[in-house]
Amino acid sequence: MSVTTALKGPEGLCRSYGQAMLDRDGRALAAHYLFPYISFTLGHVHSFEDRATADAACADQVARFGRAGVGTDIRLVDYRVEPVSADSALCHVTWEVFPVDGTPGWSWTNVYGYRRRGEEEGFEFNISDQEIGELLRRFPDFYSL
Repeated sequence: MSVTTALKGPEGLCRSYGQAMLDRDGRALAAHYLFPYISFTLGHVHSFEDRATADAACADQVARFGRAGVGTDIRLVDYRVEPVSADSALCHVTWEVFPVDGTPGWSWTNVYGYRRRGEEEGFEFNISDQEIGELLRRFPDFYSL
């Protein structure tokens, strides 16, 4: 499933993903994924086999940010695209968060694997060690909330 009917390319997909985060919309975030989608984080591997699973997980993650005191003011501040082939790229996406609980904000960079498959495109994987490592350093109970 493509994010839109018109292909955006990796740069446009990065910008659109940033907007979905600003909109605090888990379903819109999941709309940027190709399935199966795989997440590599701190030596753990997690996957979303389909859109319904990704929708639920992304909506829950956005809600968890609110419950934990992190808040949802998470902004795309930069991205860099490294082409791998005509239909794939590595997207280094830098985010910044401004927690609502008074914790000082911070930034991190995730790497997303972009893929175009005919008339569909999206991210098929991410590496999020910086994001989750920094989050758990500041909010160690994040995943128990």
